[in-house]
Amino acid sequence: MNIYSIVLLILVSINTFAQEGPFTSSVSLVSMSMGYTEYDQSGNILDTEDSSYLELGGVEVSLGYAMAEDLSSSSEIIFNWMILAGETTYKGSYIDSELGYGSVVSTTLNTISDIDISYRYSRLLSNEFEISYGIGLGYRYWERVLSKSQVEEYAWYSIRPMFGISTINKDKLNLGVFVEYQYGFDTKMSAASLNHTFTLGGADILEISFPVSYKYEENIDFFFEATLQKQMITKSDKLYTGNANDYWYEPNSTAYNSYLKLGIECRF
Repeated sequence: MNIYSIVLLILVSINTFAQEGPFTSSVSLVSMSMGYTEYDQSGNILDTEDSSYLELGGVEVSLGYAMAEDLSSSSEIIFNWMILAGETTYKGSYIDSELGYGSVVSTTLNTISDIDISYRYSRLLSNEFEISYGIGLGYRYWERVLSKSQVEEYAWYSIRPMFGISTINKDKLNLGVFVEYQYGFDTKMSAASLNHTFTLGGADILEISFPVSYKYEENIDFFFEATLQKQMITKSDKLYTGNANDYWYEPNSTAYNSYLKLGIECRF
């Protein structure tokens, strides 16, 4: 029995005996497609990491608490934790090689953890639509194992404002669109091969999500969500190893990632 089955069993057991209350809890299976690219200082591609939805996956769990609620508005605190693991295909070159991008193809092992706690306020626009907005504080960690000796760990905190609109459908099916910007701070990348931690110039994420939920029972929903995400990392400071022209640094990079989530949400 995997972790998803255990958490799902706990949620269903709780809600078999509980009436709807101020708490919400959810668990979902998550698949991720990664499209990551690093660039040199002239804008040329240094290397890429790519994966399909079948190569990177994991779970996301969530716990929410309704602080206030009336007929036209509500506010809640939400905690989310997503953890993913899997492989990407690396294309690049050996350091100081003249063969260039694509001369080396290998497999990278990845672990990604994303945690956030947020405040969200929702208000009815009409009998059919609801708007939501809020702000959160998050932490993102990415371990990138290119080889036994070359392990890179990216980590940063972020401020996360969000805005969204969703339908309130009496036929039990609800649709939504949510936009979130994650402004990173205390942005670091540690390189095991150099025994050094670089300070990144920035690490920010812009994402748009399209959730679909179906009310199965009064306090149980099934949901599917597709998320498109652009990640932007700005080059780091330099680690000089000799003269002014001999140094290491973490280059500029962008990532176009997408996530598919399928799960269950319970209110108790």
